[in-house]
Amino acid sequence: MIINGEQVSPTENTSAPSRNAEWTLADFLSTYRYWAVFFSSLLLAIGGQGFSTVFPVISQMTGNSAQTIGIFYSGSTLGWVAGAFLAFIVASRHGRSALISPLLVCAILAIAFLPAPALWGSPVFLFLFGMVFGTVRAVFPLAIAIFLVGGRPGKIDFSCALTLMSTTILLSAFAPIGASWLYGLDLGAVPVVSGLLACLLLAVILLVPAGNLAFDEAPRPRHKPLAPRRRSPLLVAIILITPPILIFLMAFGVHLFQANDADVASSPITLLLALLVFTIAVAALIYLAYWVYRIHGELAGAAQSQRLLTPLAAMLIAILVPLGLPVLVMTLGDLLNERARDRGRGGLMSIAWLGIWSFILPPVAIAMIQNAANDSYVMGSDTV
Repeated sequence: MIINGEQVSPTENTSAPSRNAEWTLADFLSTYRYWAVFFSSLLLAIGGQGFSTVFPVISQMTGNSAQTIGIFYSGSTLGWVAGAFLAFIVASRHGRSALISPLLVCAILAIAFLPAPALWGSPVFLFLFGMVFGTVRAVFPLAIAIFLVGGRPGKIDFSCALTLMSTTILLSAFAPIGASWLYGLDLGAVPVVSGLLACLLLAVILLVPAGNLAFDEAPRPRHKPLAPRRRSPLLVAIILITPPILIFLMAFGVHLFQANDADVASSPITLLLALLVFTIAVAALIYLAYWVYRIHGELAGAAQSQRLLTPLAAMLIAILVPLGLPVLVMTLGDLLNERARDRGRGGLMSIAWLGIWSFILPPVAIAMIQNAANDSYVMGSDTV
C-alpha cells in the first residue's frame, strides 16, 4: 500500500499518530503518577485482602448462612467483568476516573454499613457490595498494565515496572494479621470496615493529584552524573555478603550450644557478638545505599541515558521498595550489555544468571554489575 508516496505495510496501524520516545523503567519510577498508582494499589491490596479474610467470620457472627456468604463472593466474581470493562474501555482515555470511580462507590457502600449493620443480612446489598468490591480489585492490575504499555517500554523495562507493582500483592499477605486484630477490638465488623474505608479514601487522595495516568507524552530528561570510578567487584561482594554469613553462623552456634543444654542466649559474650553483628549489618546496608547511589551517577557520568534513575531516587528504591534492588540490578545489567554491543563487543554478562543471582544472592549480582561497569569505563576511554 502506498500512502503519500511511501510504501506502508498492510499490517502497520496507519491510523495511529507518531509516538514519543519509549519510556524506560527509570522514566516510570521518576514520576509521581507511577508511585501514586503503586501506593493506591498497595492500600487496596491490604484493605481488600484483610476484609476478604475476616468477612466470613463477620457474616456468621451476624447470623448469615453459608449461602448468604456465597452471594457476596458471586457478586465479587461478577465484579471482575465490570473491572475488565473499565480497564480496557475507560482506562485507556480516562485512567484516573476508571480507578477513582469504583473506589468512591465502594467507599459509599462501606459507609452505608457503619450506621446500619443489619445490611449484612440483605442479599441484595451483599451482592451489590461484592460486585463493586470485585470491580475495584480487578480494575487496578489490568489498568496498570495498560498505563505501562502506553509508554511503549522495552520488554525488560515493562517487566520490571510491572514486577515492582506486583509486590503490592506480596505485602498484602500481612493484611489478615491486621484485620484479625481490628476484628478482635470489639468482635464486630465496624473496625474492619473502617480499616477498609480508610484504605479506599487514602487511595483516592493519592490518585487525585496524579492527573493523566497514561504515559503517552515524552519522558522528562534527568541526569545526575558523577565521575566514574573503578572498584574491586570481589571487595564489594565481600562487604555485602559478610553480614548474612555472620548472622547465619551466630544463629547456628547459639542453636548448637542450646542443643547441648548450654544457656548461651543470655550470656554477655553472646550479647556483645549480637551487637557486633548488628553493627556490621547496618554498616553493610549503608554501603549498599552508597554503592547504588554511586553506580547510577557514575554510569550517567560515563554516558547519559534515560534508562538511569537519579542516584538519590535509585538509592531510596533499592532500600525501601520490595524487590527494588533486584529490579534495578537487572536494568543496569541490560544497560551495560547494550553499551557493550553499541561499541562492537558482545554482552558483558548473562542477563539470565544476573536475574538468578539478584534473587538468590544479591551481592554476587552486584559484583557482576561492578565488574561490567569497570569494563565499560575502560571501553569508554578507548573510544575517546
